[in-house]
Amino acid sequence: TVSVKETLKGKLPQKKLVRSAAHGYSSYGNQIGLATGAVKEIYHPDYVAKRMEIGAVMGAAPRRAVIRENSDPGDIIILLGGRTGRDGIGGATGSSKVHTEASIEVCGAEVQKGNAPTERKIQRMFRREEVSHIIKKCNDFGAGGVSVAIGELAPGLQIASTRFRKNTQVLTALRSPSLESQERMAVVVDPKDVDTFLKFANEENLEAIPVAVVTEEPRLVLNWRGKEIVNISRCIPGYQRCTSGDLR
Repeated sequence: TVSVKETLKGKLPQKKLVRSAAHGYSSYGNQIGLATGAVKEIYHPDYVAKRMEIGAVMGAAPRRAVIRENSDPGDIIILLGGRTGRDGIGGATGSSKVHTEASIEVCGAEVQKGNAPTERKIQRMFRREEVSHIIKKCNDFGAGGVSVAIGELAPGLQIASTRFRKNTQVLTALRSPSLESQERMAVVVDPKDVDTFLKFANEENLEAIPVAVVTEEPRLVLNWRGKEIVNISRCIPGYQRCTSGDLR
């Protein structure tokens, strides 16, 4: 650790980083009700403005409760948990880019606003085997937000972005699907299980709403107020029944 006098302009002292990083990690874990399993700091002479911090927790579930199935055409994708807001815009890339003093004024939206109580409700809901047995696939809303969390679940999708529950009305058509947050999940269920899943969510006082349907054609289509604003091929030649017509 270098002297506080040698702190880079506009940066926090190394002493502050070392003493506070692990505390922040464990604090949020405790709020969720999740014990912090391991937090390791990686030291290097070039880590003068940031710290490399690796944190991990472990969970266990009986094999009978772990379901791994495909997303089939007609399946419904449900958005579960927190609402979409103006936070977490480009957060994954923002955490890796160069920051200056100006970042304080222009990068505030990259920071995700945590919602520990909602995350805890999701954990409690997913611990029920009757819930896990009807979840075919599931994804969290980390890097890339809705567009990635839902986009990774199936090659063909019709997404109704106007159905996303929002905590602010000041969201553009393309910004809404790109917001990142940790207290939301995208869940794939069979159409016959939608009402059952929504009932379980309601018992945990969690918001859950169907926002997309899996389609046969490998294209991601994003609708906003009745208009297609995104329509792109998800086809890879030689894979997923790809034909030349799919590449248009």
